[in-house]
Amino acid sequence: MDAVDLVTREQLRAEHRFEQQRKALAAKPVPQSATECAECGNDIPEGRRRAIKGVQLCTECQSLSEK
Repeated sequence: MDAVDLVTREQLRAEHRFEQQRKALAAKPVPQSATECAECGNDIPEGRRRAIKGVQLCTECQSLSEK
């Protein structure tokens, strides 16, 4: 087996792992988006709820939680 075959085999393995991870994430149930922030109670805009399925935090609280 030459170097090209090894690279091809590893690429196929990586693609298979990625596909398995993608399927696992897609199969996870997504909670319904909240209309109010779970942290501060402020309204979560409809656009944010549509864009981010299962959103629970407003943009300000989300930013704070990521710091």
